[in-house]
Amino acid sequence: MQVRTVRKPGERGTQRLVDQYGERLVRVRYRYDPQKLKRYKTVELIIAEESWIPEPAARVDDAPSAVKHRYTPRVPVRIRYHEKELRRQIKAIGGTWEPAKKLWYAPEEYVRKIGLDKRIVR
Repeated sequence: MQVRTVRKPGERGTQRLVDQYGERLVRVRYRYDPQKLKRYKTVELIIAEESWIPEPAARVDDAPSAVKHRYTPRVPVRIRYHEKELRRQIKAIGGTWEPAKKLWYAPEEYVRKIGLDKRIVR
């Protein structure tokens, strides 16, 4: 089954569902099953809401537990594709890949702690 179209509430084809589900509606997807020759319309709904404080993305041995309450700037870091160990390390400290720029972004404090400060792109 493949998803061909994803619509946000208010876009064409979603008005009845917005009327039915209101603010709880997040997305409407149209899925196609070529074996059964069927199209399915599915919805993504919010069913619960509660307060949440995210855990720190970084798991460095000496990372302070108060990290989740303070902002740490993220910096671009250049790691080449074949450097698998460095990619593993940057992921472990909460790094994320930005394919359009071909750079990793991670909290500066932890990039420096694992010794990748020379790879920060300025």
